Amino acid sequence: MTFEDVNGQPRSLADFRGKYVLLNVWATWCPPCVKEMPSLDKLQALKGDTRFEVVALSVDRKGPQLVKDFYLRANIRSLGIYLDREARSMSALRVTGLPMTLLLDPSGVEVARWAGMREWDKREMMREIDERITERSTGR
Repeated sequence: MTFEDVNGQPRSLADFRGKYVLLNVWATWCPPCVKEMPSLDKLQALKGDTRFEVVALSVDRKGPQLVKDFYLRANIRSLGIYLDREARSMSALRVTGLPMTLLLDPSGVEVARWAGMREWDKREMMREIDERITERSTGR
């Protein structure tokens, strides 16, 4: 599955190998997606490092400027801009609705999946993510 970054360069999930990725598939026209974006941004600011990254993958068809403008209005500062204008990720990842969030391990294998909006920067949600990572890394 390929997508593009803010500069139109091709990217794929393989670019994030070696770290846990919280992959959020979203769109600017999706009210629950818009509502949860600030919490994803805060999560990236709090936990993003060489071992963990939040990847917000927009399925908006109109290109990066739409997402850039949204990020400015919503004060999103820590998330990168990634686009899947053809929405190929929807079928490739078996996404049945937006927002959909997957936790991928460092080799790209799905560890967990959450349908719908979450408050990602809340202590309980961060604890759940950490528990999933610990379970995966210890083989429990």
